[in-house]
Amino acid sequence: MNLSTLTMRKLVRFTSGLFLNKKCPLWLQRKGLDLLGGFNPLPKGITINKNNLDRCQAWWFNHKNTETNRVILYFHGGGFGIGSPRSHRDLCAHLAKYSETPVVSLKYRLAPEHPYPAAIEDAMLAYQTLLKQGYSGDQIALAGDSAGGSLALTLALKLKTEQISQPVCLFLISPWVNKSKETASHLTQFAVDPVINEGWSRQMASNYLTDSTATQAEACLADKDFTGLSPMLIHVGTDEVLLDDSLLLKQKAIKTGVHVTLITYPELWHVFHFSASLFKQAREALKQAGSYIKHRMS
Repeated sequence: MNLSTLTMRKLVRFTSGLFLNKKCPLWLQRKGLDLLGGFNPLPKGITINKNNLDRCQAWWFNHKNTETNRVILYFHGGGFGIGSPRSHRDLCAHLAKYSETPVVSLKYRLAPEHPYPAAIEDAMLAYQTLLKQGYSGDQIALAGDSAGGSLALTLALKLKTEQISQPVCLFLISPWVNKSKETASHLTQFAVDPVINEGWSRQMASNYLTDSTATQAEACLADKDFTGLSPMLIHVGTDEVLLDDSLLLKQKAIKTGVHVTLITYPELWHVFHFSASLFKQAREALKQAGSYIKHRMS
């Protein structure tokens, strides 16, 4: 299926307005996002297996049962408070198809029940479990969208600190980089972004970071040293609140010698990749990302 950009934008604005707002109970937000992503038709040949990575449930997406010694560890978005492998099954299935690489989507713990740093603890444990299963760092790509993109980048930084082998590359969709500081797009883009509204974004940040200035500073990636990190691919739409996060990340990465590719998508919104089965531009973006990952893994 291929909905027009205008139709897709209207659909996204309507559904996001229903579920992604602070007046909607958190349990309903979670159910709603799972519902939106849980029933779209997947590419032919996709199989989904549910096997834990240590204590965390994980969904393994494989296209035509590809036998490979490569894997993409994926972290879903949702402000660290909603989202799951079910909500992001459409995105992960298409990424598995286009990268010709199995994608394992992690069901990490969510806030406010499990605030920072629970998610990063789960991410680290999952990565170490893959290493124990026989994968090497250069056989693992990290990927994620929004909060999940932040989680992938945070994991790469933690791996560096603990002197654990880096992944072969990172694929980050609109990563949430600034958690303690506001950029211009955080203040000006709410009017054009059909996904994120100010009240909801502040609610998610407060739940995850527990209103602690010290925690916010620790979790903020804008001031971190990216020296030694793997090459990264960043996707971001121009019509979204987190636009400046991606632009800043590119600048910081280049200054520290990290190879970075940033692709901006004009007039597209936050994580437009979400409904790849419905939206041609999402499929094209994931096809580009799949080619990038294949190239890096080769």
